[in-house]
Amino acid sequence: MNLTSLNQKIILKTGVFGIFMGISTTLGWCQEKEIYILIIMIIATILYLKNKLKKDLFIHCIIIGLSWGFDCSLVQVLFFKTYSINNPFLLNEIIHITSFRPKLVVIVIGVFIGLSSGFLIYFLVNILKKN
Repeated sequence: MNLTSLNQKIILKTGVFGIFMGISTTLGWCQEKEIYILIIMIIATILYLKNKLKKDLFIHCIIIGLSWGFDCSLVQVLFFKTYSINNPFLLNEIIHITSFRPKLVVIVIGVFIGLSSGFLIYFLVNILKKN
């Protein structure tokens, strides 16, 4: 695997979704609608990658997913007070589920969801490219 052959423009363009998601969740704009926004992000990324990417699909998808998860979590952690005010139910669940630091839990959950999204994108782009 050669990381220098990655298309950085594609990664940056699609990675912006993570920052958008972090800002919208921190400000409380998309409470209880996050899954729908994530589905729209995944579909848009799949359609974009299907036409633009020819090689190294797996690593691109994983990096994009990790970027989404990390960028979103980073915004939430940097503005954690605003995030906790606008998402009291979620923060309450995080505190009751675990005894770890809430900021660490937000980062771990975000990276896990981002990585899962990357695998899902790879799987679906592969299916579309074969048809």
